Amino acid sequence: MKKELVDLINDTIILKYELPNSSSGILKTVYSTHNDRCYSAEDKEKIAEIIYNSIVYYSINEFELDGKDLAAMHAGALKNKIKYNPEASDEAKIKYGFFGEVLLYSMLYVLYGAEPLIARGYFYNPLENSETKGYDSYQLVETDGKLELWFGEVKFHAGYQSGVDSVLSNIDKALSDAYLERNLLELHNHKNNFNTQGTQIEAVLKTWEANPLINPAHEVLKYDMTLVYPILILYQMDDSATYDTNIQRIPDYIQKNYVPKPFTLSVDHKIFFMLLPIEKVKVIKETVISWIESKKPLI
Repeated sequence: MKKELVDLINDTIILKYELPNSSSGILKTVYSTHNDRCYSAEDKEKIAEIIYNSIVYYSINEFELDGKDLAAMHAGALKNKIKYNPEASDEAKIKYGFFGEVLLYSMLYVLYGAEPLIARGYFYNPLENSETKGYDSYQLVETDGKLELWFGEVKFHAGYQSGVDSVLSNIDKALSDAYLERNLLELHNHKNNFNTQGTQIEAVLKTWEANPLINPAHEVLKYDMTLVYPILILYQMDDSATYDTNIQRIPDYIQKNYVPKPFTLSVDHKIFFMLLPIEKVKVIKETVISWIESKKPLI
């Protein structure tokens, strides 16, 4: 990723505090096993810039971009790697999932040092008239030989309630051995396109390849890996309320409407929310769309 884009992300998306936060009196969500992270981004055009310029990195492995015309690769990514149809209606374009997925990828990569295991664009099937399946991110953090699989989720809705409901209606599935197995199978199908070589996840996939009857989730457990499940909620800020109030609405809403149950995932796992209230969600998406169609130069 170009330094200019890394700097833009660091300068635009600012960590305000973690939850629980004693000074504001806001608790973390009842689902979170680790502290939630609360961010601010006051310049909506810079958010659009981050999304627009990150599309190519989200879609294509970085080593494949070396020495290539980035603008041409960006155009190719829009056509071949993500579900973008210039002939679609404005309403359909606004609903595309890549806006949030690109921002999740960029935040995890730059702010958390989570290297992409494989570019998400490999999972796009142009023959299917639907969003790509599986987790919204496949990224890794490896420290002192211990591997964390950062397989995340994002929702980019105007209303925070619909974003939270969408995530929590499927969280039991997302944090299950069966779902992890299906995603590892999909990774196995793309193992020759990995962006990061020599990690323990490849050992799991090779063992599975040699013996398809094994439970891959149990192999992940054997290698002492951890599944980290970051949940990014991007939602319309209420201008009449304070930043703290905009944040507090989410843990309060979850506590009022959901009762957490034990997950069936046997692998060690961490769950935390990343909360980013922003101004004019629709305008941000419309700006990205206008830049795509006008072929705005990349930074």
